[in-house]
Amino acid sequence: MIKVFISHSSQDKKFLDRLTTALKNDGVQTWRADKEVTAGENIQEKINDAISNTDYFIVLLSKHSTSSSWVNFELSAILNREVSKQQRIILPVLIEDCDIPFSLRDRLFADFRFSFEEGYEKLIRALKQKETKSYQGVKREVEKFQPDSYEFQIRNLREEYNRGNLSLFCGAGISYDAGIPTWNTLLKSLLREVYSDNTDVPDIDTRLANLFQKRINVSPLILAQYLKTLLGKKFTSTVRDTLYKNCTDKSSTVDAISELSRPKRERKPLRAIITFNFDDLIEENLAKEKIEFKCIFSEGERFTDKQIPIYHPHGCLPRKKNLTSKNEIVFSEDAYHSQFIDPFSWSNLVQLNHLNNCTCLFTGISLTDPNMRRLLDVSIRKNGKDEKNHYIIKKRYSIEDLYPENDAVKIKDQKLIPVIENIEEQDANNLGFNVIWINSFKEIPEILKEIGK
Repeated sequence: MIKVFISHSSQDKKFLDRLTTALKNDGVQTWRADKEVTAGENIQEKINDAISNTDYFIVLLSKHSTSSSWVNFELSAILNREVSKQQRIILPVLIEDCDIPFSLRDRLFADFRFSFEEGYEKLIRALKQKETKSYQGVKREVEKFQPDSYEFQIRNLREEYNRGNLSLFCGAGISYDAGIPTWNTLLKSLLREVYSDNTDVPDIDTRLANLFQKRINVSPLILAQYLKTLLGKKFTSTVRDTLYKNCTDKSSTVDAISELSRPKRERKPLRAIITFNFDDLIEENLAKEKIEFKCIFSEGERFTDKQIPIYHPHGCLPRKKNLTSKNEIVFSEDAYHSQFIDPFSWSNLVQLNHLNNCTCLFTGISLTDPNMRRLLDVSIRKNGKDEKNHYIIKKRYSIEDLYPENDAVKIKDQKLIPVIENIEEQDANNLGFNVIWINSFKEIPEILKEIGK
């Protein structure tokens, strides 16, 4: 007899009861937590035991289940079993339009949205075919972003955008194609500047930076603090010069952001742009396109109804303007701690306001910043833990990302990549995000264009 574990949300009980009855009539034994776990039992242990003793894992995909922490736990457990047993045993059942977890996107799912009978016929056929369990290796080909893969997310983002209720949070990824350095590259460049006249320090770009960050285990913020002290009064101007040194002024991502910022008769522009980058490439592009905006990087600045506010919580170093005392940047440990411990700082209040009152799209942001995670947690506590109100674009892993210094990697390590991505997706879900995965930062403009259509 075939045994199946059914992962579900309690709010989908009506559909679950109908499916369970149909499966039992076809001789399929089902396991579901609401029927099998009694008061006082350890539900986590019971679920793990059930998963290890079933042939297939059916996950009901709905708006409720994809937001459920228990369903995510069960999915993680079964993904680990797939990798260890080299079997493909997850059978997704789609019962309504929803955000399908990334780890299931390449699976052939049974679609019950339009017809229970047609969906069930596809499901029972898969249960009785042995080849369903054959494990498929992870494909790491770089494919162009396909809007159809994220129809649900793109549609929701487009609706919020057309209502004038979409704010954009930007990180280093948006400046990738414009030649603006990443955080680590910027630190290495500043190290080179500090020690450029010291011939006793070899290979400043690589060896010295690696000693600081890897061997001596110094955090980037501490290294930044050290550089700030050494540079003294030249600190701000040196950071700006280094920031724009290799800038090409050509960025398809910034162009796409500018297009979303353009007011049109039939719809409103972005509600706001919140960028953690020091550069003002977005402002320069908006000025060139004659789109009204206000760059805000300190307390007390105001904007008009016709202007799109562009907030810089970590400060701004404009390329073509004189730097003043207002151009302080959150670069080093002392500045970061000052922002972190002050819950009423203007930058924290601005971020919370947008997280609480509109839909936010995060792009080029890693979600590792403790202050950002704290603000997201505050927002979730206010709006409900099961609500995924925001969206984040995340880059998929390649085997080179995980093992940059080792070309000889076993195939089993490649098969672990979906597990890692699933863990990251769950973390983002727990912070209130729907996830859109990309293969390259070059795909970000395509997503932004789809939203603006």
